[in-house]
Amino acid sequence: MQRPGFKKSITEFAAGGLFAFAVLYGVGLTLFLKGTGGLFRLVSEASGGSMALSFPQLTESSQTDTADSADGGYPDYSRLFELMEGGGGYRPYQSLGDSPAEAEDPEDPNEEPKEPLPYPDALNSDGGRIIRRTYSYTPSSSCIELPGGGMLRNSSSSDMEYIKEQLEREPELEISLDGSPQVIIMHTHTTECYEPYQRESYDSEFSSRTTELDKSVVAVGREIADALEAAGIGVIHDTAVHDYPRYSGAYDRSSERVISLLEEYPTVKIVLDIHRDAMEDSGVRYAPVCEVDGRSAAQVMIVCGCTNVPRYRYNLRLASKIQSKLEKDYPGLTRPILVADRNYNQELTKGSLLIEVGSSANSLDEALYAGRLVGMSLGELLSEYS
Repeated sequence: MQRPGFKKSITEFAAGGLFAFAVLYGVGLTLFLKGTGGLFRLVSEASGGSMALSFPQLTESSQTDTADSADGGYPDYSRLFELMEGGGGYRPYQSLGDSPAEAEDPEDPNEEPKEPLPYPDALNSDGGRIIRRTYSYTPSSSCIELPGGGMLRNSSSSDMEYIKEQLEREPELEISLDGSPQVIIMHTHTTECYEPYQRESYDSEFSSRTTELDKSVVAVGREIADALEAAGIGVIHDTAVHDYPRYSGAYDRSSERVISLLEEYPTVKIVLDIHRDAMEDSGVRYAPVCEVDGRSAAQVMIVCGCTNVPRYRYNLRLASKIQSKLEKDYPGLTRPILVADRNYNQELTKGSLLIEVGSSANSLDEALYAGRLVGMSLGELLSEYS
């Protein structure tokens, strides 16, 4: 015979036990998901086999260990996540601290081909303000001061200590001064262009793109190439257009082009993809500027991608040397190197870098001047590795 209240006690005990179990389970699951990067990553890793079959180009590891001979780690599906979330096309900065919003998406067969993009004879000033600003170095937990001067900002998932270790090492470069091509300069977003002169506001109808390549980033690349050639460095300046008449798929097309150039010119050690930034927030566009020898120059930013670039450490080492050289020669010319969870075709050589020369709000003259300065410093630096 059960004692009075016995059944009630058992029920309360069981309920309490279930509650305690639920609390412990919830805490444990939270800690587990935090360690695995969240539910989305947990599901993606659980389904990694099928994802690898459907998206084989995404399964190469982006992680590296400290030994130059070893590459390994977990697959990085960040590109796939962007596609699933509706990413695509041209996405300018939403926040001035974000990674460059370069489109790495495959070609969209539904994208309508663009009409020719002539540079306008005249521009209105009905858009928002243009603010000219010199971006200085502000130390933070995501920043690393470079051994030779300058700074790096890590916005990627890469380990800070690993990056610091690489910054202490020399690039794997052996430059020849025999006239053979050592550097390829190219432009994935070939039609990116600038304001015709320094302005206080922009034209809301102007896309800051043109197929007149003497007014686009191609002209900046020409300045860099000329300075390198003057220093005795062999250069291939490729002016193939990759983002017109369609923008999507530009990185796929530029990758094919660079691969063919590397096959044609096997002596090449470095590939520089020259772009211009797009810095806009709440309708205001920003022009990063500095003064060099009494003249206004666009600030430059080196970008080192590490997604699906197992040997990005080599690019990182070279980026560090270029950054420090530029800051030594022209203090204030650079914004911090950006290490980002992106690709940018930087797996193709041990010296593949993306360089943002100014933004759409800079004048063409400021960008050309910056290109010349970059070329002169880079020519001196590469001569040291001959």
